[in-house]
This record gives sequence, C-alpha cells and structure tokens, in this order.
Amino acid sequence: MSDGFRDGLARALAARPGRPVEAEGRAAAVLIPVVAAPRPTLVLTVRTQTLSSHRGQISFPGGSIDDSDPSPEAAALREAHEEIGLDPAAVTVLGRLDAIATYVSGYVVTPVVGWLARRPRLAPSAGEVAEVLEVPVADLTDDIRLDPGFSLGTRTYPTEAWVWNGHVIWGVTARLVRMFLSLLADAGLGNAPADLPAGARW
Repeated sequence: MSDGFRDGLARALAARPGRPVEAEGRAAAVLIPVVAAPRPTLVLTVRTQTLSSHRGQISFPGGSIDDSDPSPEAAALREAHEEIGLDPAAVTVLGRLDAIATYVSGYVVTPVVGWLARRPRLAPSAGEVAEVLEVPVADLTDDIRLDPGFSLGTRTYPTEAWVWNGHVIWGVTARLVRMFLSLLADAGLGNAPADLPAGARW
C-alpha cells in the first residue's frame, strides 16, 4: 500500500505544484513528513510553553527561511533536523502545497511534503518540542474534525480543528492538514474534509 500511496501523492503534487501567495510577511517553510510504515502517518510536534510564539500549539516542524537556505525545501529540512533530529537524508521531497500567510505572527509559509520510507529515529529539541505526535492519515476524518467556533474545556477555538487523542490540531496547522487531505482526495487516496461553513475563518 505504501508504495502506491507514495506514487499517487507524488503524481498529485507534480500535477498541481504549490502556488505562491501574494502577502507581506517573513518567509518560512515547514516540512510535512509522511512516514510510509506501517501505514501513512504524519509527524507533528507539540511546541513547548517557553517559545515566543504559538507556545503549546501543534505544528509541523519548520521555521524561518534563512539567507543561507538555498530554497524552502532546504529550510524545511534544516528546521526539521534542528527541531526533531530528523536526518535530511532520510527524506525524499515530493513537492509543495500552496503557500499560506499567517494572520497573527506575520509569516508567509511554504509547506514542503517529504516522504520517509521507514519510521525515523528522532531526537526532539527540549527547548522547542514538548512532544512528537505520529498521526495516521486515516485517523484524520470528519469524525474528529470540528468547525470553527467550537469550544473544548474552557477554550473557544476560532478555526476548525482535528482533535486527535486529546490533541487539538488547529490554526495554521489545521489549514495545512485540510490542504493535504484535499490533495489526497483529488488523487483518490482518501476523503476530502467537509466544506467549512460559509464565512468561517480558516
């Protein structure tokens, strides 16, 4: 299954290259790591409470594109290595999703999709990563998706979210998850998320 998933994902990304976005902001890149075995799985991180932005939130590994980075792909791989100890040599870059602008932190983010043939050994940075999550793609269904404006505990969330094993995947990361799942659906590899309510925020 994993070889077919990889090939289908690669074809879908090649057929629809990620588009830039016209927006002001600091350039950044994130890696969307897709691990093949035992079933396609996404690697995400829970950010520590000590970081200056998005503390405690769930994100894909990534960060600012430095002047020394020759490309968003290079930046995404560098940041993933710094944050979770992911060996860049273990990652095959398959393509990009559409770039997005963040509303609060002022970044323009290029999402890079990377394929890992096997589950990697990771060494998370204690200063940046509180926990590494390995989320099977098949788990990210509408059964665990909530529309913007939902409340959980004492908090109300302005964006849609996937609540996986008690972890709330929301904000920019939820936007990226939606794009990724929609791409899989177009490739016949999964189901697209339900449409957001009219006028709902990302």
